[in-house]
Amino acid sequence: MKRIYLLIMILCGSCLFLQAQSHLRFASAFTDNLVFQQKSQVKVWGYASPRSSLRVIASWNEREEIVKADTSGKWMIELTTPAGSYQTYELSIADSEQTVVLKNICVGEVWFCSGQSNMEMIMRNDPQWRLYVDNANEEIAAADYPAIRFITIQRNESFTLLDEAITKGWQVCSPQTVGELSAVGYYFACKLLSRLDVPVGLIVDAYGGSPIQSWIPSAETLDSLYKPEREILQDAVRKGMQKPEYNMLSSLYNAMVYPLIDYRIRGWLWYQGEANVGDAGRYVSMMKDLVNSWRKKWKAKLPFYYVQIAPFQYPGYQKEKWAELAEAQFVALQTISNAGMVVTADLGDSTNIHPGKKKPVGERLALIALSDTYHQKIKCQSPALKRLVLEQGKLRAEFDFAYNGLRLEGDYHEFEISSDGMTYYKATVEIKDSYVWLSSPKVPSPCYVRYGWRDTCVSTLYNSENLPLGPFKASIDI
Repeated sequence: MKRIYLLIMILCGSCLFLQAQSHLRFASAFTDNLVFQQKSQVKVWGYASPRSSLRVIASWNEREEIVKADTSGKWMIELTTPAGSYQTYELSIADSEQTVVLKNICVGEVWFCSGQSNMEMIMRNDPQWRLYVDNANEEIAAADYPAIRFITIQRNESFTLLDEAITKGWQVCSPQTVGELSAVGYYFACKLLSRLDVPVGLIVDAYGGSPIQSWIPSAETLDSLYKPEREILQDAVRKGMQKPEYNMLSSLYNAMVYPLIDYRIRGWLWYQGEANVGDAGRYVSMMKDLVNSWRKKWKAKLPFYYVQIAPFQYPGYQKEKWAELAEAQFVALQTISNAGMVVTADLGDSTNIHPGKKKPVGERLALIALSDTYHQKIKCQSPALKRLVLEQGKLRAEFDFAYNGLRLEGDYHEFEISSDGMTYYKATVEIKDSYVWLSSPKVPSPCYVRYGWRDTCVSTLYNSENLPLGPFKASIDI
């Protein structure tokens, strides 16, 4: 009897599985309110009965397309989208028995927002975790932007590649929904919407506390650089863990990124690095692996715009290691093509790793996108050291991207100079146009300079566009 009962249970389970596979539907990334990338060949996919013939109609052209599900029931089709506008559309798929319709679709610009908690941090304040966005209540009350849409990918981890992401679907931005939207993403979208005048869609795919290694495909992590992480992962598999931890190699790529790599986007926004403070020596290489692998998977050399992490008083082994990681992020900018970096050395909170000043972060990201992706004439770069020379007992630092000149905000500054690169003293600062002269009676022959080289840095040097200087170290042989 037990064998018969077990056989019945197996057969019932098999029937339920087949029914689930044969149910006509779109993949979880496609729901009402979604945004498609404008003027593109976009892929749409989903599930149906194996080998079934399906009819797809997009209301922007009313043309019927035929697609056939494969032996597993998965189907995929490419559609050509029109120019972005505020018009809304429908997309339907039908088999011989039913029709599924997606409604209130927009066409515009789609950006993929990823990283760890400072990207994940939503507009709604959360006192339990000390998550406070500046002016959150006022901003939420005014957030009536039906042309901004967002989908948040829920946290998940996997040892293997997953076909589907977990999500509650696309939401229309309103005072009722924006509280659950990434604050950085929201302010980025607002700025884009105001300048481009087309709908903006955000795919928010972030996980608090995650190191960069979690987001890189396993195929890109086979060299010795990732040996410690591979050994941890292999040990977890040997111990029979059902799921990896969020900080394990490739675990978030497998569960949260891979299911979306066929979704057509305009580019990536990345805010991550806090979990890698103390490991700056590997970060540039890992960041290059991340960007190159994502471009390979999406089959497009899309723009990659990221945030240099903000200052914070790190504890333990990470103490006084912030500037090293921030510098690694700047170095990565010199080696990754079609990339841009936002400096936030003026926006940190030494007592909270999640600073509340999210509006300038999102808007600075938008300035880079408007300049470099949308080719608008916008000055979007922070100052960067160009040349350092010794001149009559003073260091003369020349900066790129000063635009109409540099200025100090108040009397405080972060410049220190040294004769040996070990012992540093506060410098006297003189500024003219794009030049800064640095001197100290304690350093008669200065050869080295550093700026903001501490966890609790507060950058006060700005260019004419109110964009701050980030941390750096340099010597006169630069």
